[in-house]
Amino acid sequence: MTARLRRVGSRLADDRGMSLPEILVGLIIGALVMEGVVSIIFTTNNVQKRGDDKNMIASNLAIVSLVFDRDGAQALASASAKSQTSSTNCTTQMDLGFQESGSSVRFQTVAQGTDGPYWFQRVSGAGTKTIARNVATCTWQTVQDAGGEWMIRMDLTITGNSNETATQTLRVLPRLW
Repeated sequence: MTARLRRVGSRLADDRGMSLPEILVGLIIGALVMEGVVSIIFTTNNVQKRGDDKNMIASNLAIVSLVFDRDGAQALASASAKSQTSSTNCTTQMDLGFQESGSSVRFQTVAQGTDGPYWFQRVSGAGTKTIARNVATCTWQTVQDAGGEWMIRMDLTITGNSNETATQTLRVLPRLW
């Protein structure tokens, strides 16, 4: 029995290569490291995808806000948008009444397929400009604030590529109303 143990011990102590326990431990550690690396890569890609979505949504909302503020402040008292006191979908044109290159400035959403996605556009005599894409919902109406001032209110929801959404309520007070 002791001779057998000595033989096993001498084989384990052999420096000519790796022993079976060393190979198994190495494989287990390698598998754990690979699992961690793969998990980190997939998590990072998913976080980046959602981060890119949020950046795209935020930039679209910021651009819509800037253009809507600039043009809405110039709306005339004779604009047909002033009489829209009930909430309506943005597919109904929001006519601000002032002229640009011979045509009235209007905002609207247009479907880019049979059921969307919608694009938020600025239409004028200078042409049609797409301000934001992937608009999920958009409504607008003219409302009165607590001080009696009339303003245009627009509720806009934009969807990202991974179906994340953000909703923003935009208000603009036309100077000439």
